Amino acid sequence: MKHCQFTLAILAVMCVSIALADDFKTIDGKEYKNVTVSGVEPDGIVLISKSGISKVYFTELPKDVQQRFGYDAVNRDAYAAEPITVELKNEILNALRMTDELDALYKGGCSSAEFIAAARPIELVFMNLQNKLPRGDPRRDLSANTFEAYQQLALAMKGNEQGKGERPDAIFAAAENRKGMLTKILQGNMTPEEKAVYDVWRKGATNP
Repeated sequence: MKHCQFTLAILAVMCVSIALADDFKTIDGKEYKNVTVSGVEPDGIVLISKSGISKVYFTELPKDVQQRFGYDAVNRDAYAAEPITVELKNEILNALRMTDELDALYKGGCSSAEFIAAARPIELVFMNLQNKLPRGDPRRDLSANTFEAYQQLALAMKGNEQGKGERPDAIFAAAENRKGMLTKILQGNMTPEEKAVYDVWRKGATNP
C-alpha cells in the first residue's frame, strides 16, 4: 500500500511538472522550450529544463510575459537589494551632491590639477560608503562606478592637456548619467525609460 501511495505521489509531481511546463521567447528571438518556472525574482524568472537552470531577465521578455509575472519596471529598481537605513541613504545622496562641485569645475574649464584637488576629499567619502554597503548590492556597485567615472575624467583632462587626444566630454557625460541613475534609485522615482538604461548598465557591470 505504501509503495502504491509513493508511486502515486511521484506521478502527481510529474503531472504537475508537465502541466507547468511552458515555452518562452525573448524579444531578440531566443527560445526556451518545455521549461518550468522554478522562481520569480524582482528582475527575472528562473527556468528549469533538461539542460539545466537558467535565468531570464524581464527586460529580455515581451510585455505580456512581464505582466503575467507581475514585473514592476518602475519600482523594482534595486533588484531585491537589502533595505538600507534612511541615514545611509542620505549619506549617499549627500556624497552625490558633493560631486556637483566637480561638475561645475569641469563646465567652468578648470585645469586637471584643480579638478583633482577638489575630488580628493570627495573620494574619501565614497570609499567610506563602500564599506557600509554589502558586496553585490547594485547601489554599492553603481556608487563605485560613479566616482570611478570622475577619476577617469581627471585622467582624461590631464591627457587632453598633454595633447594626447583624450575625450573628457564623453567621460563627463557617463559620470553624470551614473550619478543620475543612483540618485533616482535612492529616491525611488525612476521612469521605465531610466530603468531600461539601468538594466543595460547592470548587465554590463555583472557580465564584463
